[in-house]
Amino acid sequence: MIQSKRAKFYSTYISGQNFALPGTIMYYIRMNPKTAALYQKLIKSCKYFFVKNSILIVKGLFHYSDDEWFVDRKPFDLSKLECKLWITDELVVTPKTSVKAGNQSILSSLMPKLYRCDAKYLHLYDQVITFRDLSLLISSADDISFYDATIKNENGSNVALEKVIEIAVKAKSIVISSNNVLTNITSKTFTELLKIPHFRQIDYCCIEDIPDIFDIEAFYTYMKKNKTTKFNLGFVRSISDAYKARLEEIVDEILATEVFNYKPPLFDFLGLYLGKYMQLLRCSKKFV
Repeated sequence: MIQSKRAKFYSTYISGQNFALPGTIMYYIRMNPKTAALYQKLIKSCKYFFVKNSILIVKGLFHYSDDEWFVDRKPFDLSKLECKLWITDELVVTPKTSVKAGNQSILSSLMPKLYRCDAKYLHLYDQVITFRDLSLLISSADDISFYDATIKNENGSNVALEKVIEIAVKAKSIVISSNNVLTNITSKTFTELLKIPHFRQIDYCCIEDIPDIFDIEAFYTYMKKNKTTKFNLGFVRSISDAYKARLEEIVDEILATEVFNYKPPLFDFLGLYLGKYMQLLRCSKKFV
């Protein structure tokens, strides 16, 4: 906030106002706005609510490779912000470029300033973030993309994939391309994913860099009855020949199917013939 505007705002604020409601109720109202729209109505009705709980509401907050935050396509100096931020629509952090590595701790500068994040679109690229901080960013997101993101537990270990999906309670589209996120994939990962109720309701799920410890048989069993989620699975180059052979068998079965009663997935792995990949791509676009 520009200082002159800030001074003008506070010059007309009347302190020590008397309200008909008890002080405890007024405290609860000002400190617990349920929605951004409600908070905006409160501060428009009386400056008291902003002075006592100062929050700047923004639809989108963006950080690109030039090391600047942006709001409404305008540079935004987060370090000079004297109130909290409430993000309602989008949070995008993409500091990495093809020329140089970006700052992997950009989000750490945001978290102390954050009041609440209701972003529907969450896109993180080349960031290291704690699981606790991620839980504050992801709960409202329905469109989620992680590229080269590292999500850490309190003890410094990497968070398992299923734990990330578990807190993405409103997710409809998830794209994860990050070896760091996927290092904790085990033979039980997909079974654990199926225990998460909202996982079965996701419309699109793209996971890349999958190792061959991933239980492809558990996925295959679920695939045959899946009518909701369009899966796009990419596997690491180092998967074994036996694992490739099994993937190829599943691909051949999909391509031989004339009428689908499930949503066919898209597989991508080293050794898959391009012609088969293109046929599989066409199959994956079909509707059940």
